[in-house]
Amino acid sequence: MFNLLKSDMYRLVHGKMLWVVTAIVVAASVFVVAMMHAVSSPEFLSMTASAVDMTVTAGDDEGARGAASGDETEGPAAASVAAAAEAVEDVAENAAEAEKGAASGSASAELWASVAEDPQALSEADFEGVSREMRTFTTPADMLGDSVVSGGMLTLIVALVAALFCAQDFTTRFARNLVMDRRGRMRYYGGKIVLVGVLAAFFLAVVSLTSVTSFAVAGFTYEAVNSLTDLLVFFGLTWLVIFAYGCSAAVIVWISRSAGAGVAWAIVVCSGFLGAAVGQVLLSLAVVAPWLGALEPWLLSSCVQDLGAFAGALLGTPAAAPLTMVPVAVQVLIAGAVAAGLCGALALGVLRKRDL
Repeated sequence: MFNLLKSDMYRLVHGKMLWVVTAIVVAASVFVVAMMHAVSSPEFLSMTASAVDMTVTAGDDEGARGAASGDETEGPAAASVAAAAEAVEDVAENAAEAEKGAASGSASAELWASVAEDPQALSEADFEGVSREMRTFTTPADMLGDSVVSGGMLTLIVALVAALFCAQDFTTRFARNLVMDRRGRMRYYGGKIVLVGVLAAFFLAVVSLTSVTSFAVAGFTYEAVNSLTDLLVFFGLTWLVIFAYGCSAAVIVWISRSAGAGVAWAIVVCSGFLGAAVGQVLLSLAVVAPWLGALEPWLLSSCVQDLGAFAGALLGTPAAAPLTMVPVAVQVLIAGAVAAGLCGALALGVLRKRDL
């Protein structure tokens, strides 16, 4: 197994795929930070408030002109006022969406409420204060959970790379040169599973370092620092979930002998898209059968969202998972271990009868 693993590592490091994907991931991480930096700047907040002020003023002017003309129909004036109100609400909603990933939204909510009431009453100090709060995360783990884990980018990237790399053994017919007795299968599949674990750790480290560095350069700060235990729990559980998704994509390739099937699985399943849809179905059916709703938190996609939401306090969260009422950390550990173990069982057990 060690020799096959060394061979895989050599091909991976000296190939283009790993570094092209790494460059894309780094660029995407930097772009996300740049966008958050832009929408949380005092200049952007002031400019948006000015736009709202102009919209509200224009609506008031049109209403006044309609009243002065003695028009008996109040529709245009009412429509203008309604449009202005909707514009204010839209800006407030957009601002709230844009600040997701920042530590707190209370000051921003107060700001846009003030803008809706009287846009001209705000000073530069108000915008700077809101910007400062939007640029302050609770802890580094919360920042990583919000910006790195929740979106499912890491699980998708690792699954795609694992699927494409495992499929190369069949497209290049490399697997035909291997002796596939019982020991040979253990070496082959075991080495690939270890490689998926290495990929998960590599991309988790790359994205985390890129995000931390980019946020620091952009001027984001933290209210507190995580303890070493909290960080180890967060990174360990995040790695486990990413590893489980990566193994699932590899197993699909081994079963189908198709890179396309592995890529499709990564996009539909490992991105969290299918899991979110299944979760909604389970929650809808919970009205009829409550136990179905209790299964939703145990989906691997739900665990990814829990990791993002409770990243800074996984050990301190109250009992949240139905059926067992265990904390989030234990819930993610159980779900991730079961998923990874199932993939290992399929690779080392079920696939033993499938001739490479």
